[in-house]
Amino acid sequence: TTPQPKQKTTMFKSAALVLLSRSSHSFLIHHTPRRSLPLLCIHKMSTQTEATQNDVISPPVARRVEEKVCFAGVGPADWDEKMPRQSNDSPEKLLDPPVAIPDPYGWLRDDTRENKEILDYLRAENEYSQSMTTHLKGLQDSLYDEFLSSIQETDYTTPRSREGFWYYTRTFKGESYSAYCRAPKTSDTFSINWDGTKESPIMPGEEVYLNVNELAKDKSYCSVGRVKPSPSQTYIAYAVDFSGDEKYEMHVRNLETGEDVALTEVGSDDLLEIDGLLWGKDDDTLYYMTMDVFHRPYRLYQRKDWKSDAPTDTLLKEELDDLFWCSSYKSLDGKYIFFDTASKETSEVWYLSTEDESSVTEMKCVAKRRNKVLYEVEHGDDSWYVWTNVDGSPNMKLMSSPATADSASNWELVVDTNGTPLFDGSLAKSLD
Repeated sequence: TTPQPKQKTTMFKSAALVLLSRSSHSFLIHHTPRRSLPLLCIHKMSTQTEATQNDVISPPVARRVEEKVCFAGVGPADWDEKMPRQSNDSPEKLLDPPVAIPDPYGWLRDDTRENKEILDYLRAENEYSQSMTTHLKGLQDSLYDEFLSSIQETDYTTPRSREGFWYYTRTFKGESYSAYCRAPKTSDTFSINWDGTKESPIMPGEEVYLNVNELAKDKSYCSVGRVKPSPSQTYIAYAVDFSGDEKYEMHVRNLETGEDVALTEVGSDDLLEIDGLLWGKDDDTLYYMTMDVFHRPYRLYQRKDWKSDAPTDTLLKEELDDLFWCSSYKSLDGKYIFFDTASKETSEVWYLSTEDESSVTEMKCVAKRRNKVLYEVEHGDDSWYVWTNVDGSPNMKLMSSPATADSASNWELVVDTNGTPLFDGSLAKSLD
């Protein structure tokens, strides 16, 4: 039946409370593992009796600091660089003199997450949100149970071969995080004879080399990024965030002894904060990305002798244009380290040979950036394999060239044995 006006009002209020709950949860201090969070969604609300006045706590009100401002425009010579203002590399003309913009709630920002007044206020926000959405608890639980019932919690990923081992991950019913596993490779093929229980190994000789459930023990938050075995398979390097701020620490674990080391800044006891990590040709060289103040990956470093008391860091490449997002990766054959920088419309890839990493620190460019030209690169058989939209093709095309610097003029479509291009960038088929 069609809801009456009063019922409609109640439904709208309830929907508004759901939205308020979503908004408030973005400030949660206590982080719950991602797999254990029930999914919240907009749904048709059933009419319920509204809470009495005694059941509802008063909403917290943040104080306003009327005299607090931030500035937009040209900074004077004695400008405090820590003061927020318009970026120096803004494409717009800077205001001169700078203009003060009211920022009465700016005091709520605290990157250290340690200000007691802010934390108390956010806890009060959470308490208010929870009090206003208590009547949704049963619905949340039923939705969570319904979603969970469609998931095979005790499961594994397809094993992948790497240097004498099969690598895969496992999940277990009742546990929130994955376990990284490997098993000795005795042949080029494998078969799985698993009874479906969490106690049974997926493959003979299974070894759990990183159990994230143990890593997260007694932590309010835990997120593991990249996990990379070393060339000798003796170590793993992994990135982990224990704060929820997307600031990842870099750890190296000895798989033979179990020793786990958190890497620090060179010449400092401060933990190294990274975005991505790679191994070089051997176990002595690591590569990692760092982020700028806006959490944009933009620098690639090489660290040599990471096990020693005096490791050395070398900046290989950086991207100062904040329109470009950067990443790094190693070619599938392990011969090159790539630095990829890309905007939505334009990209550029630089490379360093792992054979030369001990003596060469200058990266070379596969092809200089061209406006509205996107490309990605892989290496094989002494050639670059490039997928690109060069010449304005509607889809990405597959091209190749000798593996040299500034190779764009040598790119040619990859063809089959009949001379027909495999992917020519047309609408007929897509490489994406």
